[in-house]
Amino acid sequence: MSHVLVAGAGWLGLPLSAELVAKGYDVTATRRSESGLSAVSGVGALPLLVDLEQEIPPLPRCDVMVLCLPPGRQADALPFHERLAPLLDAAVEAGIAKVIFTSATSVYGQLRGRVDESVQVDEGERAARMLKVEQAVRQKFPRVTILRLSGLVGGARHPGRFLAGKRELPGGDDPVNLVHREDVIAAILALLRADHWGETFNLVSPHHPSRRRYYGFCTDRLGLAPPEFEAGFHQPRWVEGQRICQRLGWRYRYTNLYVLPELIR
Repeated sequence: MSHVLVAGAGWLGLPLSAELVAKGYDVTATRRSESGLSAVSGVGALPLLVDLEQEIPPLPRCDVMVLCLPPGRQADALPFHERLAPLLDAAVEAGIAKVIFTSATSVYGQLRGRVDESVQVDEGERAARMLKVEQAVRQKFPRVTILRLSGLVGGARHPGRFLAGKRELPGGDDPVNLVHREDVIAAILALLRADHWGETFNLVSPHHPSRRRYYGFCTDRLGLAPPEFEAGFHQPRWVEGQRICQRLGWRYRYTNLYVLPELIR
């Protein structure tokens, strides 16, 4: 495959587009505003204006579409699976058959303990929002691989800023579940190289330090006030992300969250 459509060239999709171009792929990448199109051109991809709130333009015929569109938080907006439907229809019309969808481990809702891709997902409202999107994508594209991303870090998303200065936070001993943007991009490239479709994978670093220790360390690196946690567990969950390693022979780069590039500069 040689032509990839990256739907949503933002925090994840733009550096992904740059890496795909560097690896020799033809890339079309979308932004929702005219002002963002120059950033797409700047990494060597073809820019395409796509706003989910407007009519979707004809999409180029591509081998694969990578969906990197965040659901957003507008309280009055339509559910994300409904907002996404016209884009999925346009992709079908363009003949796109293979899709990588970046979902989230929020589909596991309030589940506790060790969680992998085989568990019965939570049926709560928060989990259902993303599950409905997964189901909508699966219905349109049988050859879809779903990546359930844990908490995202990298670049401007510095973990030291997540909880700085907050107090009386529950679950100081709960494990951290994070994945670095570079590992997400590397996993997508590995999937494309392997031409691997039809599975669901969690993406999460195998390192799970406690929230108290980790976020205290991260705020210290920035000189910010540390968060204050209540002792003990609250909703402890260790998300397992090794299935993709077993299937593809791929490895996470960041297996120690204390040595992320943002923390050692």
